[in-house]
Amino acid sequence: MKGEIEMSVIKDITGKVTGTARAAAHKSGDLVQVTKLNMSIGTEEDKIEKIYTEIGKGVYELFSSSVEVNDVLKEKCEAIKSINDNIQEMKNKILDLKDLKNCPNCNTELQKGIAYCYTCGTKQ
Repeated sequence: MKGEIEMSVIKDITGKVTGTARAAAHKSGDLVQVTKLNMSIGTEEDKIEKIYTEIGKGVYELFSSSVEVNDVLKEKCEAIKSINDNIQEMKNKILDLKDLKNCPNCNTELQKGIAYCYTCGTKQ
């Protein structure tokens, strides 16, 4: 009788452990699927951001080539142009501090006294 009770207890414990292990495996599988889906969502959102950027660059290229864009976009494009102008001024100051200049043809950095660009051959 005592042996039967012990066997019953062991079977009961084994059943509970097995059930718990199955539940943990199921939850683990669910977690893996959730992680994969979140990664896929992130990838898709990155694709959207890239397309947004391409749209913005396309609008700015139109603006830069004097194509009329709507007023809201024009305001944003003018802000970009102003920022680009500031960046170019800072780059020019850096070149001056380094005693360099850019080739007007290929934009290679050159020493100020050089007669010809060593990249494209343009007279300076």
